[in-house]
Amino acid sequence: MPTQPEFGRRMRELRRRAGMSQAELAGPELSASYVSLLETGRRVPSPKVVAQLAERLGVTPRSLQKEDTGLPERTGDEVAGNRSMADPGRFDLVGLLLKARKTEEEGAPATAAGQLTAILDTYGDDPHRDVLWEVRWSLARLHHRNGRADESRRLLLHLFDDEYTRSSAERLERVALRLAELGLGNGSLPDGLRFAHVAWTLAEPLQEASVAVRAGTVLVNACAWGGYRDWGREVAEALVARISDEIPWAQRSAAYRESARLCLLNDDYAQARTWFECALEQTDPQQDINAWAEAQYYLAIAEFLLDEGLDERAVERVARARPVIEVIGRTNMLVHLAVLEGHLALRRGEHDRARLMADAAVEAGSWPAVHEVGVNLLWTARIYRALGDTSTAATVYRRAAELCEQGGAMHFCAYAWRELAELPTAQSPMDEADRARRPARNPTH
Repeated sequence: MPTQPEFGRRMRELRRRAGMSQAELAGPELSASYVSLLETGRRVPSPKVVAQLAERLGVTPRSLQKEDTGLPERTGDEVAGNRSMADPGRFDLVGLLLKARKTEEEGAPATAAGQLTAILDTYGDDPHRDVLWEVRWSLARLHHRNGRADESRRLLLHLFDDEYTRSSAERLERVALRLAELGLGNGSLPDGLRFAHVAWTLAEPLQEASVAVRAGTVLVNACAWGGYRDWGREVAEALVARISDEIPWAQRSAAYRESARLCLLNDDYAQARTWFECALEQTDPQQDINAWAEAQYYLAIAEFLLDEGLDERAVERVARARPVIEVIGRTNMLVHLAVLEGHLALRRGEHDRARLMADAAVEAGSWPAVHEVGVNLLWTARIYRALGDTSTAATVYRRAAELCEQGGAMHFCAYAWRELAELPTAQSPMDEADRARRPARNPTH
């Protein structure tokens, strides 16, 4: 007699490797619920049941009852008599896929990617398209995790154009959304906008709200950086209407945050502040300190732009967020924060600190999302302009325009060139105190 729950775990793994449901494994003699009880260790099977299950799984009763870390033992007669295992290619494919996933779970993503690549090299023309689809999907995810964004994108584009993907709205939405996220994170805003639109179009009519919220959040983000204000606001309102307690808190926070950021572009600072506050309320710092810090400094931006005597509150938020952001060490977050601190210093008349923050933002370097780098440089150039340093401002404006154009953020590219053209050829006689009080235009964070 087998020992539980080890038997149940082996049985479940063999069933999954075979690509069978619990009902298929149960057959006419057993029930799916009984199979579930066996797999969870709440029932002990008789020798007769063990023999029936082994036959359907294409293994010997003995191999089913002992620990087996490799592929299950099969005999020719057993495989031939098993409908689900009539094609050993499918059995091998599923087993190798599960092995690669187990390797990843054990903390070796590079090795897992190599295993998945070997599967495609060996079984690339196999007729089991559903299994190979999962292999390519997993490999694309691992390539991104391993810093191989171009290879990840190539695999995802292959899946996007695949007939099997396009036969399912759910699969197409998954691939489109991943391509959108990859585009936004790696400096291809047009790709991000295109694929985010596809994902939202597919997801918005679905009954599963979390899918629509996830896709809508990415599209609002793309609209914000792309300068599509009216379209973005329409999507943001539909997105916020979908938010409920059924949505995971991280998705709720991200949806509010992206919608609020787009409100900044529409000069609707009051709504931006409201939604940023909602984002912060949804964020638990003990579960995601990164999202908490990001919500803090974005809310500080909204309070700064409202210009209703909220500067001190914004400074307090920045003071809370900075230590966390420094520990996290993400370049984009540090640059966002430096630019905000520079503008706050300008308003307080602390011109030396404003220049220090502007210099820090310029010297911080760049990251893959070049459109985001360009927009931050646009705001940095405004600090130099307000300080009367037109030479440095001109240099930073040009670099901002180049990066915005490279990343596809043409809306902000136009702002950079226009403000560059407006720069005086010599230092403006404007009083520094008046210059520091000049309100910011066209917020881009």
